Amino acid sequence: MSGYANHINGVDIYNKLKDDILNLRLKPGQMISENEVASIYNVSRTPIKTAFLRLKGEKYIEIIPQKGSFITLLDMKFIKDIIYMRFVLEMDMINNILDNANLDKLAAALEDNLAAQQKLIALDEVTPSAFYDIDSAFHYALFEAVGREKMWDVIQDCQVYYTRFRILDTLATSRYQELHRDHEDILQALKAGDRQRLRTLVFDHLHGNLRRLAPKIEGEFKNFFVQYD
Repeated sequence: MSGYANHINGVDIYNKLKDDILNLRLKPGQMISENEVASIYNVSRTPIKTAFLRLKGEKYIEIIPQKGSFITLLDMKFIKDIIYMRFVLEMDMINNILDNANLDKLAAALEDNLAAQQKLIALDEVTPSAFYDIDSAFHYALFEAVGREKMWDVIQDCQVYYTRFRILDTLATSRYQELHRDHEDILQALKAGDRQRLRTLVFDHLHGNLRRLAPKIEGEFKNFFVQYD
């Protein structure tokens, strides 16, 4: 650790803090101190300030004068809008795939992804962030199949709220097998060209975390979310 600390810079610290925020090791609403982070990494406050300002600009942290710096809360209104946007976009991708894309090539890629999901689930210590990455790759393949990779990148820019929400769901429920089954069902319906079933499956898949987490959002996770009057 000490050898690494001698070479660490603001970018390294930014990347580590961002990863901790996205994976909820630093929780929404938690106070985060420049002095404490500087002590952990054995560096001056200068690179810490650089990292904090970048995280503030990207809405991962909020700096409140006279109070301190805090991990931003999750905004449920924003999260619901992102889920709605994803549903509309993914159904458009799917309809384009059924009309125009090479379905055999896409199906083979999705089958490989499902096999990788199952292999990951079989591990004793599968982590939410590792599964999140492979889960996201499944959905990215839909966008890639019709040349809409940049549109996927736009969705990823919303991760300050949505990614943390998805990982919170996985941490709270450890529902890896359920997610795998959702993806398997989507693939089978895609192969069958069943647009109505795909619409139902994709809607349920993307909205499932709202349903599962609803009791916890009003209970143990209440302080993780922006409270509106």
